[in-house]
Amino acid sequence: MIQVDEFINKRNEFLSCDFDNNQSILHILLCFDDNYALPAGVNIFSVFENNPLQQIHFHLFTHNLSDENRRKFKEIKLDNISITEYVVNDEFEVDEQNTEQFPLSACVRLIAPIILKNTTDKLLYIDSDTLCINRLTDINNIDLNGIIVAAIADVPYMQQRQCAKYNVVHGTYFNSGVMLINISLWCENKITDKSLKLLNNGEKYQFPDQDVLNISVGQKRLILPSKFNNLLPLSIDGNEDANVPNDTLFIHYITKNKPWHQPYRSKLFDSYLEKSPWRNDDLPLYSSRKTSSIRAYAKLMFKQKKYLSGIKHYIIYLKTKFKK
Repeated sequence: MIQVDEFINKRNEFLSCDFDNNQSILHILLCFDDNYALPAGVNIFSVFENNPLQQIHFHLFTHNLSDENRRKFKEIKLDNISITEYVVNDEFEVDEQNTEQFPLSACVRLIAPIILKNTTDKLLYIDSDTLCINRLTDINNIDLNGIIVAAIADVPYMQQRQCAKYNVVHGTYFNSGVMLINISLWCENKITDKSLKLLNNGEKYQFPDQDVLNISVGQKRLILPSKFNNLLPLSIDGNEDANVPNDTLFIHYITKNKPWHQPYRSKLFDSYLEKSPWRNDDLPLYSSRKTSSIRAYAKLMFKQKKYLSGIKHYIIYLKTKFKK
């Protein structure tokens, strides 16, 4: 078994709470590097704002986090909340071809359940580019008996492409952006070992951590309703997150279009940003490649057969490209 403790340099208690042992504690995992510190911090505020009476322990697995962002996490003062940082060192490695499109921190979720096995039996993982907009009571009611991971099914075109490739039952290839994890079964089935071996066996995966998790978990998965992880692409000045179903628990901003980038700023995201220590940060205009997010959105619209929107955004992409 891989000795995951050697990947953690130290632990920092950003915020401690004397929890009432007679009430349940929801343990939430976020894994990110410095580029995603802002949305991770905003996400904490969104969870709290919608669940002020729930006792919550946030476990932050960070990689290359700056002192400035670490200071901002320490500024967070919320009731019923504890925040612990686990500093991941450079001993944690994944085959470079599987970190070309995704940061190494995206794979850190694979080791976290073992680190936390003596802390909780049930762990809610959420991507940093998600936003909580509802009470999480339904999370506590999910039965994980015989289940390693509970998550939503990814979008139809992903089912068509990934299920056959990885021998997953059609319709059950899950999106790993929001997962409820049964830590005991995870450890018993050696999911960390299996997943890391797959990532380092020489094969290139299009969605590295998500693909290997779908392979490793096997049939011990529970497919949840989409309200637990509403997969939402943002368009330019679209504010699509204002029109999600009322029962949505988490909005997941898929593609490279993020609500903390221009021109995808979201009023909903901004409402939580303004409550956070990152409120005065200079926000980036685009993702790392100036036009790639617009082109990615156009391609997604074509895949979803939303041709007018696809054409519109591809024209915007071309105009932006030729202005260079």
